[in-house]
Amino acid sequence: MFSYTHLTDRSAVDRALEDFDRLGREAFLGEYGFGEDRDYFLVTDAGRYDSKAIFGVAFGYQFGVTPGPEVFSGGRTGAAGRLAELGYTIEGIDDRRSRQTFLTFDEALEARPLPHDHLDAVRRYLARRDDTEFYVPASGAYIAAVPRKGNATAFIYGDYISHRTAKGVGELIPLTAARARTTGGSSRAARTVRAAKPARPVVPERVESVCPNCTMVLPVSGECEFC
Repeated sequence: MFSYTHLTDRSAVDRALEDFDRLGREAFLGEYGFGEDRDYFLVTDAGRYDSKAIFGVAFGYQFGVTPGPEVFSGGRTGAAGRLAELGYTIEGIDDRRSRQTFLTFDEALEARPLPHDHLDAVRRYLARRDDTEFYVPASGAYIAAVPRKGNATAFIYGDYISHRTAKGVGELIPLTAARARTTGGSSRAARTVRAAKPARPVVPERVESVCPNCTMVLPVSGECEFC
């Protein structure tokens, strides 16, 4: 009988993460038949991963059979919760008793410092929200911003903001001019097969355009999503 607690092997989870890196998000989800997560992501120093898919693939590595997405749930009482119990940081699932809660962003900033160069961009982003609470999880991975109604919809990391739209779709807002990431993407270069390939000629990256009003990085459409 299937049980979330059957997954006990962290090395199986790490293999699933390596698969994600090797294939890329879209191919990984397609290969194993999982959809994109909207609420809970496994977070490392290098990226974010769809927690339900990671759980399912890891389960398959440990037991030889990968359960389909219809067999189990991905919530805090399901796949995401079990990954958190195994010691992984899961965005948005931290125990309320273990988090540090603050009334202002500046108070949260003292507990979880961010790069000084990114603070102006973060403050401009927060100025367009109506947040009444901020918290830092026990892992210290991010500062979460909680709007007046509902749960946290913004998770502020060192160089990007994980933002959930009104429709629940996840977006990553880069805080530098570096190439924008996609939700659930990863750059785990130390563990990815791609790092072993011969070096390619250096090609200058596209220079990101910024909004003249708020200076946030503009999407390909050229229309600011925050103004």
